[in-house]
Amino acid sequence: MVIATTRIQKPGEDGIDRRIARLAPDGVLVRHWGGLMHFSRADAPVAVHGDFSLNVTNSITGRHLLHLGCDTITAAHDLDEAQLHAMLASLPAERVTVTVHHHIPTFHTEHCVYAHTLSRGRDYRTCGRPCEQHRIALADRQGKRHPVVVDIGCRNTVFNAQAQSAARAVPRLVAAGVRRFRVELVWEDRATAAAVLAGWTALLAGRATPAELQARVGALEQFGVTAGTMRTLSS
Repeated sequence: MVIATTRIQKPGEDGIDRRIARLAPDGVLVRHWGGLMHFSRADAPVAVHGDFSLNVTNSITGRHLLHLGCDTITAAHDLDEAQLHAMLASLPAERVTVTVHHHIPTFHTEHCVYAHTLSRGRDYRTCGRPCEQHRIALADRQGKRHPVVVDIGCRNTVFNAQAQSAARAVPRLVAAGVRRFRVELVWEDRATAAAVLAGWTALLAGRATPAELQARVGALEQFGVTAGTMRTLSS
């Protein structure tokens, strides 16, 4: 069992990390630096997996995190393919996770949409916790519904409605030594989740091509937050 920390940690919230530790997980996905320092120094160490939010965009950062105690690190979403492979060339690629299927978290906010729209309360003490009974999504002008998910700190993360896939990039990543590929789901039902996971299993086992997987899961073919927000433009 691997448990994820919150995306951020404010002063006085380190008790959340202690609660996670008491559950005795096999590993922890650390999403902030406080969590990294807490779990890498724990008396009963667990596997520490650094999330994309630790912003590993180059090999210097990657090696620093591995030195601090990360068993694995996750490549930042900002990298395009060329930048990712340049970084992998200077890191132990088998310890780098690449997120290949996910709904991009578009923003993270302390404002609780659930408390604001479904209650007259202001926080968890007075709102009645409608997030435990309801789901809210933000609709855009095209009619797409972007899921709003609440964490243990009552902060909201808004995820893009459409899943994004890097299936086409997988064969080259395997050749570069990457062995850890992450598939992230948000509100998919059991049947959809099973189909997505089966498709990715088939691709990694060589029983399906990237095009076949793409047709099966219907995700947007793209690597990174965009085609590469850090792309270098020629002069």
